[in-house]
Amino acid sequence: MSKSKQLIEWFKQNTKGYLLFSGGFDSSAVLGAAMKANADVVPLWVDNGFNRAVAGDMRIQARNLGAETLEIINVAVSDTVGENPQKRCYFCKSHILSMVPDDAEAIFDGTTASDLGNYRPGKMALDEYKVKSPLAELGIISAETKDIAIRFGADPLLADLESCLATRINYGHFLTPERIDAIYKIENYVIEKTNDFHVRCRIDDADHLRIEFSKAESYQALADAEFRDTLFKLGGDACLFVTIDVKRSRPTEYDKRIVQP
Repeated sequence: MSKSKQLIEWFKQNTKGYLLFSGGFDSSAVLGAAMKANADVVPLWVDNGFNRAVAGDMRIQARNLGAETLEIINVAVSDTVGENPQKRCYFCKSHILSMVPDDAEAIFDGTTASDLGNYRPGKMALDEYKVKSPLAELGIISAETKDIAIRFGADPLLADLESCLATRINYGHFLTPERIDAIYKIENYVIEKTNDFHVRCRIDDADHLRIEFSKAESYQALADAEFRDTLFKLGGDACLFVTIDVKRSRPTEYDKRIVQP
């Protein structure tokens, strides 16, 4: 049986609940399967100011997958999360989960088998709230969810917009609105100019903003003075130095120095 069919069958046994829906490939695969199974699953999208996509994009993505309703959870960033400790994702996820409607028979999410074993403090919050992760349960890895999600109707461009901008700022450096806004503007500008959806704009410390490209077209665009000047202008409001990383974008680099218990 294919992974997509296994996922549909899973939702024939888990027929009701809320899904933490980001619009990315992982949660889109889950939502699409739930809709194919005719399960009573309501997607929830979190607006906490750390999103690269906007609510309108996610409503379209939910409809692409067969869900007519997308509920929005508006979350104000707590002081604890704003201080950006190493367990930031735990505190953030706990706050989000506490706002899921009280009538939830179950809560689902898009955690994959690839996520297990990595440094993911948010997983602690998922465990505390007994969130069910069908992709992880079925052994489906992140590399497999893109094809599954697209097969179910997901728009890959909208899925590639999904990303949490809070992860771009090194631990211990505040998640200020100015920093998040600079990251949002730079990444969306690069996407607009070069279609580089995997661009990552990092703030390493109070003085240094570093941009990681993932496509040759982004590096080539640096030959254009207007492109360079715009990047500096957008980043200069947040940091003194705006730099380009010579190594292509990669996730969770900040986490690699953390010693896990």
